[in-house]
Amino acid sequence: MGRWHLTMKHAIHWNLWSPFIRNALLMAGLISAGLAVWSHYGWMALGGLAALALIVWQGTRLFMTRRRLTEQYRLVLLQKKRLRESEFRWKFAIEGSGDGLWDWNVADGSVYFSAQYKQMLGLTVDEMDQRLQEWETRVHPDDKAGSLMALQSHLDGQSPVYAAQYRMRCKDGSYKWILDRGMVVSRSDAGKPLRMIGIHTDITVHKQAEEKLQLAASVFTHALEGIMITDAQGLIIDVNQSFSRITGYERDEVLGRNPHLLSSGRQSQAFYAAMWRDLQEEGCWYGEVWNRRKSGEVYAHLQNISAVRDAQGQTRQYVSLFSDNTALKAHQQQLQHLAHFDALTDLPNRLLLADRLHQGMVQVQRRGQMLALAFVDLDGFKLINDSHGHEAGDHLLMTVATRMKQALREGDTLARLGGDEFVAVMFDLADEAACKPMLHRLLAAIAQPAQFGGHTLQVSGSLGVTFYPQVQELDADQLLRQADQAMYQAKLAGKNRYRFFGVE
Repeated sequence: MGRWHLTMKHAIHWNLWSPFIRNALLMAGLISAGLAVWSHYGWMALGGLAALALIVWQGTRLFMTRRRLTEQYRLVLLQKKRLRESEFRWKFAIEGSGDGLWDWNVADGSVYFSAQYKQMLGLTVDEMDQRLQEWETRVHPDDKAGSLMALQSHLDGQSPVYAAQYRMRCKDGSYKWILDRGMVVSRSDAGKPLRMIGIHTDITVHKQAEEKLQLAASVFTHALEGIMITDAQGLIIDVNQSFSRITGYERDEVLGRNPHLLSSGRQSQAFYAAMWRDLQEEGCWYGEVWNRRKSGEVYAHLQNISAVRDAQGQTRQYVSLFSDNTALKAHQQQLQHLAHFDALTDLPNRLLLADRLHQGMVQVQRRGQMLALAFVDLDGFKLINDSHGHEAGDHLLMTVATRMKQALREGDTLARLGGDEFVAVMFDLADEAACKPMLHRLLAAIAQPAQFGGHTLQVSGSLGVTFYPQVQELDADQLLRQADQAMYQAKLAGKNRYRFFGVE
């Protein structure tokens, strides 16, 4: 029988093929040769070839395993590289935004605080312990419980993220408002948190702005003054509760409408044009406005309007504050009345008399006419006051005052100086004789009896009269003194009469 020789010939591109292909071809050759050997020599010769084939197969498996592990290792290295790059970009983005970064190892309690985190609190890199207790000691006592509760809730899996706002103590002892956010990034198989990462944002400025807005909203809502806000075109965009209380209009009734709906018509178009001109030129206006409530009642209020402008100086809104000063005006008028009128008789007092007398003196000179001033003293009034009491005396004074006022013409003035002394001023007289009918009426009015408490009260009057203008220039006080002197002449002449100054 002939001998078989297995020869492996080296192909030109053999080394370019992968080991797997080479081994596969080798296995194919061995199988082919094995079949040929078996056909000539039987099973004994075939055993050697089988052993050789097994060696080749195991080598191929080892090679493939090594190659697979090598590829996996390469992928792990690539993933680590990408993870480092991603972590760097993440940290860079957070630090660049001004936020602080913290990384907490929950298992051992250590915490990495970034440089920006520490800088936010005025600390250097080495001035903050990398422990969780460092954070706890810096949180404001009033905020600590809430922050820890939010943290524990997230650690227990009850909330998807941890978020808390609290005040944190800086190096100089001041506090900053912090928005703290984070989440667990790894847990054990049992669900126990292992690592947590978060960011630390300074929201002090935002918090202060928020507090200012809350304060402004509170002031807007609860202010006693009515507040009305309009857009640049003057249409109402908001009002407060006091606006509704003062005007009677609810908020929904005025939104989008022009404030002219409140106008009473008591002030002219020129008044509002001047108001608008001041707003455009000066940015503000202050004054008294008469408006009309929803009920139709006309009322006065003091109004302050300011323009709200943007950074470019363009007007965006107008804010109007006003207070209903109807009661104030009534009180002022009451005080004004008390200051100028006698409390008992409601006649002008000495102060108002002086003003009217001065104006009358100017007026008659301009018109080429004259005025008469009569000083009136009641004869026997003291006796009635002493005999019947002050109530009777007051009643008599009020009665006589009313009658004397009726005896004068409309436009003339009757004033009470005090006690039982009065002054009557008669304007626009052609001559001295023109006042005599009124003087007689005054004497008759004074002499009429008055009833009080079942008693008849009666007095007479002594009148001293002087005129203006005179040859010499006089003032109001000099006229009063002349009339006073003439009144005493009337008393000396027997009372219940009048005397002209300078006439015996």
